[in-house]
Amino acid sequence: MARVCVIGGGTAGTQAALEAACMGAEVTIVDRLDTPEPPWKAWPDLIHPRPRGREAPDSHVFRCSQSWASILTSEVRSASRGAITTSEGRKAGFDSVVVATGCFFEPATLPGFRKSGVFVLDGARKYAEVGRAISSVEEVLVAGEGFRGLEAAEKLGGRGRRVSLIVSHWQWEAPSPVAFQVIVEAAQEKGVRVLGGTLTRAVGAGMVEAVVADGSVLPCDALVIVPRRVPRMIQVEARRGSRGGLLVDRLMKTSAESTYAAGGCAELEGAIPPRATLEREAGLSGRIAGSNCMGTKHAIGLVRFNELYVFGLRWTRVGMGPVSARASGLVVSDVERRWGRTSACSVAYERFTGRVMGVESVEATNISPVSLPPLESGATLKTLAFSGLGSSDISLVSETARLGIGSWPRS
Repeated sequence: MARVCVIGGGTAGTQAALEAACMGAEVTIVDRLDTPEPPWKAWPDLIHPRPRGREAPDSHVFRCSQSWASILTSEVRSASRGAITTSEGRKAGFDSVVVATGCFFEPATLPGFRKSGVFVLDGARKYAEVGRAISSVEEVLVAGEGFRGLEAAEKLGGRGRRVSLIVSHWQWEAPSPVAFQVIVEAAQEKGVRVLGGTLTRAVGAGMVEAVVADGSVLPCDALVIVPRRVPRMIQVEARRGSRGGLLVDRLMKTSAESTYAAGGCAELEGAIPPRATLEREAGLSGRIAGSNCMGTKHAIGLVRFNELYVFGLRWTRVGMGPVSARASGLVVSDVERRWGRTSACSVAYERFTGRVMGVESVEATNISPVSLPPLESGATLKTLAFSGLGSSDISLVSETARLGIGSWPRS
């Protein structure tokens, strides 16, 4: 019987363990926590206090508590040639190892972040803590990463509470200007202000009373910091990506012997956009890694897909935007158009060939989702413009591509 060790009991790790076990492996999960956290994507929902007298449904089923996998509560220090070493010095050999250690959060360095009323969202418990602590708060300021900041700001709004958001960075490339404007307006309708600027200090006598951003003083009763996420690493003799994660091929295989990686600690080589980790596809990448360490050859696609549901809108992007495309050395142009109060679209394409590098759209969640193109098949502006023929309607993606054809510089 093949022996598989999965390092990490999150979404990627449990899927890898489940897949390998279903194929007959003897699976051992090694995790630093004795009980798993909910999936990272479910953390914003923890901000809402649980109703009294009702048990909130468990959003994470830790299936590894069943008899098909043994669980070792420990922290792995290193993995090499099918063997692991724990922080206690224990060693164990396996036929294959799947590293699924996820991400960690950069420590807060903002002056004043230790004041009462300041919350750094660096774990599931902190999201729940914010939900319990702000019941009497009137003015909340959220600062930090853009996508998760938008989700947190939406959850914190309502009940007469004033919420402002300062975006200091984006974990992935920022939305296009036209899409972001739609999101900002939708946030304003829900009572959330989205501001520009850089947060420099939290001030107050023991309790946070205001923050300083670009020289302006913004009063607040609570400050919620959304930190940047970085791949969590152990010692592995394998190549690293530019973000510090383990580089994997499409089979989730690293350059180390019998070692795979999945989830937020893995960077897909050749991904579009480049340097993309697989935290958004933790479950899928874990399933592929668990299956392939048993001898199969399943492959993940190179083009990454991002999605955000916030303020009644659905924002999606497949591939890359013009900023990341130019950073990769491509000569690109882009066409963008706002099609209504809650809808917009942008298309990034290679200037000389018309090859589409990325498509982004935003629309209301109460309408049918836009069908984004499979870019790996070599979509161009022309094929995108006519991809909706035969349907009952012409999508805003094909209409935006048609605008691009009319303004295509070609040189």
